[in-house]
Amino acid sequence: MIMERSMENLRFIEKHKMNNGPYEVTQLVNTFLGALAHPWEELKAEFGKKSVKDAEKEGWPKVERELPTDVEPKNLGDLIRLMRNAMAHGGITLLPDGDCEIEEIQFANVDPRSGNRTWSTKLTIRDASVFLDKFVEAAKTLKQAKQERRE
Repeated sequence: MIMERSMENLRFIEKHKMNNGPYEVTQLVNTFLGALAHPWEELKAEFGKKSVKDAEKEGWPKVERELPTDVEPKNLGDLIRLMRNAMAHGGITLLPDGDCEIEEIQFANVDPRSGNRTWSTKLTIRDASVFLDKFVEAAKTLKQAKQERRE
């Protein structure tokens, strides 16, 4: 429920954005928190069954690690976990273009024990939005399949 409502809010703000607000990238970040956090625990095993390559073939954006020393996600579930952790633990940075418009979001994870960065990526606003759309679409499908198996 919160996932669907968060997506509706995002679409409304994207449609009605202006220079002085509401701010669509801010809402995109908030929607990531609402959409990823709530269904994640219930569905993480299901997402772990799909490879990142297979997800890309289905239209998920290519999410490349920023440095060669960053961990490589084992599967789609692991990639979603990395994105979720970056969002949940304040590991995001909004990166402007030359006109001070937000062009990309950097997602980063830091090991709390060592303080060392373990993973990071940069996504354009469009790719971040597509990632979120694909997650919501897949989460709905997985939830529906789980519900049907219970019945």
